[in-house]
Amino acid sequence: MLRKTLNASRLQEEVHRRIHRLQEVIDDGVKIGVPRPQLQAPDRSGCNWTMQHFHNAAGFEASVARVLDQVRTEYNLSQAPDEAAEEAAAKAADMRDPFGGTKRAAAENPFGGSKPAAAANPFGDARAPGKQDPFGAAKPVSDEPSPGKDKREPNPFGD
Repeated sequence: MLRKTLNASRLQEEVHRRIHRLQEVIDDGVKIGVPRPQLQAPDRSGCNWTMQHFHNAAGFEASVARVLDQVRTEYNLSQAPDEAAEEAAAKAADMRDPFGGTKRAAAENPFGGSKPAAAANPFGDARAPGKQDPFGAAKPVSDEPSPGKDKREPNPFGD
């Protein structure tokens, strides 16, 4: 029997459509995950693809196998050279960068600047010198003379 050829996505959709059209699957409201078809050497019947590891198919193995056999007798997996190269390139790109192949330099600012600011002061460029108040205020001036080394400061509460 002469088989029609479909690419991997369309073959996956066809198997998905047929499985989810089965009455027992509809009655139970189950969503069975259909894997992508895998290319293989043609078997005795001439089919060049297989599918393994259907998700959420417990209890429906016989029905899924029946549908899979029907689709395998009708369709072959088309693998054009440009499609194979495109699929391999897509897999390689996915493995390299999960964000679509765009790579930025590590020092590049994602908001447009070429380099991120190094430890920027959020209060501007003014830095508090030494032991001064970090908010820029000078030390309060006191009317009393500063105590000497030997003297303690007087009690501000008057006791």
